[in-house]
Amino acid sequence: MEKNKVKNKKYTLSDFLGGYFENIGRMTIVNMLFCIPLAFYIGIMFLLNCFGINNIFVLLLAIPFLSPFFAGLFYVSRKITMDEELRPVKDFIKGIKENILYFLINSVIVYIVTAGLFITFSFYMTGLSDSIMTVSFVMTVFFTLFFLFFENSLLTMIVTVDLKFGDIIKNSVLLVLKGLGGHIKTFISFAFLSMIIYSLFMFAQNIYFISAFMSVITLLFLPIMCSYIIVFNSYKTLEKHIIEPFIEEQNKQNKIPENTDSVEEELYAAGIEKLEALSKGDENEFVFLNGKMIKRKAIVNMLDKYKSEEE
Repeated sequence: MEKNKVKNKKYTLSDFLGGYFENIGRMTIVNMLFCIPLAFYIGIMFLLNCFGINNIFVLLLAIPFLSPFFAGLFYVSRKITMDEELRPVKDFIKGIKENILYFLINSVIVYIVTAGLFITFSFYMTGLSDSIMTVSFVMTVFFTLFFLFFENSLLTMIVTVDLKFGDIIKNSVLLVLKGLGGHIKTFISFAFLSMIIYSLFMFAQNIYFISAFMSVITLLFLPIMCSYIIVFNSYKTLEKHIIEPFIEEQNKQNKIPENTDSVEEELYAAGIEKLEALSKGDENEFVFLNGKMIKRKAIVNMLDKYKSEEE
C-alpha cells in the first residue's frame, strides 16, 4: 500500500519545529480565538473572587467550561501534525462542532479525578505515619502520571479517529505503555517550557512584568503550543497501533466503514494537492483522511471532479 507523507515522517524535533514555523501565523490566530473564552472565564473568576468565592473546586470549573474550545485546539494541532492545510477559523470551529460531546464527557472525568487528587494530596498533610504516607504518596504520583499519559492519548484519539467513546478509552489505556516514549517527550517538553518561563520570572521579580508577560505569551502561543506538543508526541503511536492496523483490516475485508455521511465534505476540504498524494495506488484500498476510512476510488472520482470544475 502506498504510504502518504505523514507515514514517512520521523516525528523528530525538526518535524515539530517545521510544522510550527510553517503555520506560526495561522496557529497564532487559533490561539487568540481560544483566548476569547479563556478571558471570559478569568473575568468570571475575578468577579467571584471579589465576592469572596475562591474555592479550588470552583476554580476547577475551568475544565468543563473550556473543554469545547480545547477540542478546537487539538483538532488544529492534529491537522498540523498530519501536514494538512490549515484554515484557522474554520478548522477551530469545526474541531469544536465535531468533538464537543466527547470533550465534555472527558472534562467531567478530568474534573472528578483532579478534585480527588487535590483531596488526596491535602490528606497527606494531616499527619499520617511516615511509611504509610510515603507509599501512598508514591502510588498517587504514579497514578497521576498514568492519568496524564492516558489523557494525552485520549484527546489525540478523539480528534483523529471515529470510534465510540468506550473504545477510545480502552485504546488510550493500551497506548499509555505503547506510547511511553512519546509521553516522556511530552513531559520533558513541558518541563523545559516551564523552566524557561520560570527563569524569566526569576529575573523579572516584578509582579506587573510577570502579569504582562504571561498575558502576552498566553495570547500569542502558549495554549496552542501545549496542545501541539501533546498531539505531535502521541500521534506516531496512534498511527502505528490504531490507524495502520485498521486500514489493513478494512483492506482485507474490502468493506466500506460506517459514518460516511461527510466523506464528500472531507474530500473537498482536503484540497487537490492532498487528493493527488492519496490517489496513487490500488483503487480498492482504503486510506485514512481526517478520522475516516475512505476508499481510494472515491478520492480518484473527487479528483476528477475537481479537475473538471477547473476546466
